[in-house]
Amino acid sequence: MQPKIKVAFDDLEHGWVRLTINYGTETFTIVASYTPSDSFLDLTNALHSLLRDGQVKVTWHCEPPEYDMLFSRSGVSVSLEIYEFPDYRRGIKRGEKVFAISGTYEEVCLPFWRALRDLQGRFSAEELNSRWHRPFPSHEIDLLT
Repeated sequence: MQPKIKVAFDDLEHGWVRLTINYGTETFTIVASYTPSDSFLDLTNALHSLLRDGQVKVTWHCEPPEYDMLFSRSGVSVSLEIYEFPDYRRGIKRGEKVFAISGTYEEVCLPFWRALRDLQGRFSAEELNSRWHRPFPSHEIDLLT
């Protein structure tokens, strides 16, 4: 039996959030900033886009490292590969792959949706916006739901 993917966001604080992904014995954790990318909106849009086949990238900025989450869907198979870059100066070098998982949409994407809904449920819309220092994509998460 394949292990379940678990995704969690800690409470937003001063424009920062900890993201943790657990898969069996593997754990991926970052503490990401609200800027320059709108990573929560990008993640929500990616989950929506992955209802169809295709590839979507979500970037998380950790100042200085950056992480690209590359989601790909082909038929019922969804994969997620996470690449680490030392900083914003990516140049021609490709990042180092630090995490990879695959499964169905329900196995890979729903844990991210659940984590977003859990975070959304902990605070009012005003608190989320204030803590994240930009508009939290509550409306987009509701549409995805």
